[in-house]
Amino acid sequence: MNLAPEDLARANCYAILARLFAAPPDAGFLAALAESVDADAGAVAEAALPAAWRELGVAAAQSTADGAREEFGALFVAIGRPQVVLYASWYLTGFMMEKPLAALRDDLAALGLARLDGVREPEDHFAALMEAMRHLTGDASRSEDERIALQQRFFLAHIDPWSEKLCDALDAAAEAGLYRAAANFTRVFFALEKYLFQVK
Repeated sequence: MNLAPEDLARANCYAILARLFAAPPDAGFLAALAESVDADAGAVAEAALPAAWRELGVAAAQSTADGAREEFGALFVAIGRPQVVLYASWYLTGFMMEKPLAALRDDLAALGLARLDGVREPEDHFAALMEAMRHLTGDASRSEDERIALQQRFFLAHIDPWSEKLCDALDAAAEAGLYRAAANFTRVFFALEKYLFQVK
């Protein structure tokens, strides 16, 4: 079964967010985002999304690999609690490795998904959730109705309850440049996703 172009575009948006938040973007990834500013935005053109996409591309163009690595470290890496936490459990309970993570693991198992061997991050890391949504969005083995139903349940249960708080934390972080633009893109994209799930 072939995916509709809009579903491919949505899957790509989730893939980009997964890559941005999994590790510091390298020079090649930054260049690809920067070049997208001049490309046809039709693949993601709906409501405010083109402007948010353009903002992310401009921020990537103004970044270097070294600068992005420093920003990523300043925001997300610390011996104790980092400046910006990327785990759902912390936003939902104030603690890591709590009940939301157990519920997520159950739902991932029901979907046939699991953490890859060698990956140390818990499954409720934002990048891991984006990768799960990329998979659900791009899974051409399921019917459209089934794919949308699974995406809706997963998004509303495991992403929507806390993603706005993550975006707010990035907005408030003095060190955020590229990732403030990523937060804005995330916020706009997720608003469109929620609308999609309501009308389907």
